[in-house]
Amino acid sequence: MATGTYKPKADPLNRPDDATGFRIGWKYKTKFERGHFDEELTYGEAKKKAAELAAKEPEKTFWPEVIHE
Repeated sequence: MATGTYKPKADPLNRPDDATGFRIGWKYKTKFERGHFDEELTYGEAKKKAAELAAKEPEKTFWPEVIHE
C-alpha cells in the first residue's frame, strides 16, 4: 500500500542519453550528508556532469537520478 503518490518526470527504466527529467545526486563517502542539485538535465548531461564533479571532489560520490514531483 502506497502512502504517497510520486510521479517521476522521467521513465526510471528507460535511460537513453536524450531522456529528460534527471538531476545530479551526491553524498559524502565518509560523512552522513547527502543532497542533490536542482538543475534539470538530460540523462547524458547528468552522467557527464556527475563524472566531472567526481573528478573535482573525490570526497563525494555523484550520480544521475530521476526527479520525482
